[in-house]
Amino acid sequence: MNMRHFISYCLFIIFALLLTGCVDEAKDESPSKTNLTIESYSVSEKEKLLISKTGVQHIEYFKLNGTLKKEDDLQFSVEVYENGKFKEDGIKTYGAIETNYKDSLISFGVMDNGGEEPSIKLLIGIPAGLSSTSYENNMTGFAFGRLVGEKITLEKDKPRYLAGWFGTTKNELRTIGEEQGELPEAIENYETHIEWLIEKNR
Repeated sequence: MNMRHFISYCLFIIFALLLTGCVDEAKDESPSKTNLTIESYSVSEKEKLLISKTGVQHIEYFKLNGTLKKEDDLQFSVEVYENGKFKEDGIKTYGAIETNYKDSLISFGVMDNGGEEPSIKLLIGIPAGLSSTSYENNMTGFAFGRLVGEKITLEKDKPRYLAGWFGTTKNELRTIGEEQGELPEAIENYETHIEWLIEKNR
């Protein structure tokens, strides 16, 4: 092999390696890997028994799958509404530690604080830990449940409402329907309405 052929052969190998790297990078950034999806998770009877020992009366679980891009972040929040109008944020968490999720469990729950003053504890369980806050509760009846049934894909800057707590001092309380991540339209029918949500943003 003369020098010209040798140089051409080396350039061909380098070019092929560069192409392979580009293809691999494109694969890593493919939508199927970078998309984040979330879906409800139904616990088994044994898991229900274990949960009952923790004192948490009402809790919903969800599975998170996919890859979070480096420039993006995940925000978990609790929003409080009164008579259909936004009142305040209960909890906000930022700064996702993990970027790769495979059946990562997320939980949203509520429990009675007990004591003389009526209040409830709002819970957010994320892969990095647990956040909670107390909220004054004078409701005489309530309902709690998930708002998402099927798997949904998280879109940037579009909040997805996953679970809700609805309280009333009246005799009637409507059931909670699955809204596929949208804020329920009938929240004005409830005196107190608390939402757990997730949002992908920068």
